[in-house]
Amino acid sequence: MTLLGGANRFELETQILCAALRQSWADTDVTGLVKAFQSLYQLFPDLLPPPKSAQADLPPNYYDLLEIACDVNPSVVLAAYFKAIRRFLRKHPSPKELKEDYYKLLNAGFILREPRLRRSHDLIVARGALVEGHVIPEDGTLEMIEAPAAAVQEVAEVEDRQIVTNPPLAESEPMLLDLLKQAQFIGLAEVRALTNQMNLYPGISLVDLVLQAGYVTDSEMKSLKLAEYLISSGKMTMQQFSNAMFDERTNRFFPPEDPLEPSLVPRRPRPNVGEGGIALPLPDPPQPHPDP
Repeated sequence: MTLLGGANRFELETQILCAALRQSWADTDVTGLVKAFQSLYQLFPDLLPPPKSAQADLPPNYYDLLEIACDVNPSVVLAAYFKAIRRFLRKHPSPKELKEDYYKLLNAGFILREPRLRRSHDLIVARGALVEGHVIPEDGTLEMIEAPAAAVQEVAEVEDRQIVTNPPLAESEPMLLDLLKQAQFIGLAEVRALTNQMNLYPGISLVDLVLQAGYVTDSEMKSLKLAEYLISSGKMTMQQFSNAMFDERTNRFFPPEDPLEPSLVPRRPRPNVGEGGIALPLPDPPQPHPDP
């Protein structure tokens, strides 16, 4: 029997918990829904925004919008999305007339087709269902979840784990985690998620967890690992790293005050890239007129 690696095991158990959440949701099994919800929230607190003070309106359920069950596989989601778009465009040839409704369909297809976004959608909508069913308080406070004692159906859990919605952070965080915060790639919710995952899956490296979550790209991770090496070897300080990241963000969003300053303008500008990745050739720079 082939043993699963750490990252593969984490992904497999995540899929099992998602399937348990959706199956319990479809079967209106409150106990199963609560258990799967708790386990998923422990692993992914960054996918569930803080509850509002008063959750009067339920969050949009994109499964209902596409007229599919919540436990269908991705291929069914894709087929239902295309069917809904075609039906909408046949009834409304000009989407501008019902722009908001059209955007809702586009959002439904985009969110439910991406595993991580679908997971976040399921947690948000499931919390709304638990609030509506008076299983949790109206403000959506998760720490007060209590499954009905009369229900006896159990969800097949991967491991027996103690649900800790607010685990204490380790005394000394890994430097990579600190670099991610300093570079503003992650916030407090992401730190909680990564900390929970490291505690529950010690065999998986922090690099794999970060890349799997999509917080950074491969090239950004290489830059972070280089910064980690430079700081560890004393060739750079954390303050210098923070300053460098600040300068990069500033230059990215605020170009130089005088973009026509000669030292900033290349003599032969490279082709510009327009929408759709089409290269737009730029005209040759003007030639100086010869003196009479």
